[in-house]
Amino acid sequence: MPVKIEDRPIKYIREEVIDQLVMNYGHDEITLEAFERRLDTAMDTENRHELLELVADLDLKTDQRYQTNKAQKLAADKHYFDNGSDEHEKIFKLLSSSAQNGPWLVSENIKATSILSNFTLDFTDAIFKHQVIHIKMFSLLTSDTFYVPEGVRVVCNVSCILVSIKNYVFGAIDESAPTIVIKGIGFLSSLEIKERVTLKDKWLRFADGVKKLFD
Repeated sequence: MPVKIEDRPIKYIREEVIDQLVMNYGHDEITLEAFERRLDTAMDTENRHELLELVADLDLKTDQRYQTNKAQKLAADKHYFDNGSDEHEKIFKLLSSSAQNGPWLVSENIKATSILSNFTLDFTDAIFKHQVIHIKMFSLLTSDTFYVPEGVRVVCNVSCILVSIKNYVFGAIDESAPTIVIKGIGFLSSLEIKERVTLKDKWLRFADGVKKLFD
């Protein structure tokens, strides 16, 4: 006898629903608009029945090949999504190559979705008003790059299916430094997190080095 839905952990129901959404979108059973709309609900809802309704009209189930690849590549932590504040910034990229950079005000919660894109999120000159920044991301067939300035700590906890993740940021010693927490899921994508030194800092370092020559 199947376990009642009310007794099942919601994280596993969410995982199964997202798997089925990806499978059906990948086989053109649903449109991009429908996929994004249902994915948003799957990521945010805490209602088990609402999760199941998202795939009730989808006949295509995940196959053995999908499950085998997932079992081999999926990271140990399967907690895909956390609930955060309702106030957040949404970034959506489809079939595009773009960057968000310059002096921009960073929201406390950022939801970044990139599909078939090359996306750069650059915090080098960004203005941090919050101690902790939460990024909830979804990547499908995408190359994402995040740049952070010196002194900013990064915690990356992204669940992966055929994804390459390279985190070159080792964190700041100062515990009061801003922290960027990245969570979410990626399919057939790459994510690189790099530390970027501003041109001003490079000149200051060069000047300090020259100064030491004459001390």
